[in-house]
Amino acid sequence: MSTAVPLLLRQGRQLASIHIMGMRAVSTDLGKKTTQLKNLLNSPQLTFLMEAHSGLSARIVQETEGPLFDGMSGFSGIWASGLGISAQLGVRDSNEASWTQVLEVVEFMADATNIPILLDADTGYGNFNNARRLIRKLEDRGVAGCCIEDKCFPKTNSLLDGRQQPLADVEEFALKIKACKDHQRDPDFCVVARVEA
Repeated sequence: MSTAVPLLLRQGRQLASIHIMGMRAVSTDLGKKTTQLKNLLNSPQLTFLMEAHSGLSARIVQETEGPLFDGMSGFSGIWASGLGISAQLGVRDSNEASWTQVLEVVEFMADATNIPILLDADTGYGNFNNARRLIRKLEDRGVAGCCIEDKCFPKTNSLLDGRQQPLADVEEFALKIKACKDHQRDPDFCVVARVEA
């Protein structure tokens, strides 16, 4: 049984009420979050994910009327931005936030929402062992998928003054993605390979 706790926010002169769910929502009326994300990624329709970096910002994304497209409104999912989460924690986007700190943030985000979350998982926080463990931990927390990039660990932000960044060996990166896919329990959990090469 899920309980909703009202959280009041003062924005200017208006008082808004947002309900934060008391239990983790792995599935919703629309089906499993992983299946929702998989369907979004495979759809020929344009869809929108909005960045969030905390439970509150994730809930605001879910409740916000997003861009209109083909009669649909709102955001279809959440992009759990590595840059946003790092900034929210007060550290640089250079793997200074540990993967367990990021997990804690996305757990609050997943608990507060019923739309899928795609985590910016940087390089998978290390080698293939770290990345495959991450997949299980994300599944346990109700996150629908993650995006892993082909940089070397620790990575630096892609927007950092245009410097060339060292990239992972192609075979090593491919094997990391394979290890993640082999280790997932939910066949609909999405692992997105982000290639900067």
